[in-house]
Amino acid sequence: MMRLAAAEWAGLMARSGTGTMLREYGSLELYESEAEFRASLSGWAARDRFGMEYRHVSGEELAALQPGLSPRFVKGTFVPGWKTVADPKLLGKAVWAYAESRGARFEKARVEAVDKGQVGEARLRLGDGSMRMADTLVVCAGAWSHLLARQFGEAIPLETERGYNTTLPADAFDVKRQLIFGGHGFVVTPLSTGLRVGGAVELAGLKRPPNYARSKAMLEKAKRFLPGLKAEGGREWMGYRPSLPDSLPVIGTAKNASGVLYAFGHGHLGLTQAAATGRLVRDMILGKTPPIDLAPFSPQRF
Repeated sequence: MMRLAAAEWAGLMARSGTGTMLREYGSLELYESEAEFRASLSGWAARDRFGMEYRHVSGEELAALQPGLSPRFVKGTFVPGWKTVADPKLLGKAVWAYAESRGARFEKARVEAVDKGQVGEARLRLGDGSMRMADTLVVCAGAWSHLLARQFGEAIPLETERGYNTTLPADAFDVKRQLIFGGHGFVVTPLSTGLRVGGAVELAGLKRPPNYARSKAMLEKAKRFLPGLKAEGGREWMGYRPSLPDSLPVIGTAKNASGVLYAFGHGHLGLTQAAATGRLVRDMILGKTPPIDLAPFSPQRF
């Protein structure tokens, strides 16, 4: 899936003219002690099986990769092939503009109910009472997707791993690449629109109000880890990661409705796997053989 994601994103960025939004600065995972570093080695050994390039760094090399880092971090692991984007929202809007230029149309509406219509059709009832019929319906509604799948008789155990971040002004600190503080569960990412301090996992469903104490706690740690960080003027945000127990998405056909496809549940990898999922959905709609085995992603695996 990840190799397909890389190939499909490369093609999509070339077609949509968004290649300049890709940043290939690598990432730096940081450790506060020799014990924490040694505990990470089994994970890096697992990555060896997939040919992932990385190198462990310390001393002057660590300082050069991220100047101004707190001396509490004694070692790091640099992954040169790690990619980020200039800003996820801006990338999404640019890809959508490309889709519109190819004939896609956006309609904002609340879907109150979905069910099977005639053979090969799906029927949607919208919040204003109007109906829509579709030969093919793709359910890709993020953390709300399982509520729609339930109306087709499927019990998919999706939960929301709510994540938090604070986006600081771009001059808050000169961060060279994404910094991963694995022992503390958050990252710091330089964007074209600011410096984003984000992470956390909160299993709190769809209805509870945000708990921005989580954003503030990560920001306080970032101030200690990056002495001199200007932490004023930030924008707090909370989002819903649609996650499944086995950490794999649901990509496939509904059990009781052949014209209904599912594409959701990507957890922490929604942006990463988006283009690959789009390719797989396209192949399913067109009746083409997909480039990877879809059995692990079956909606009926639960």
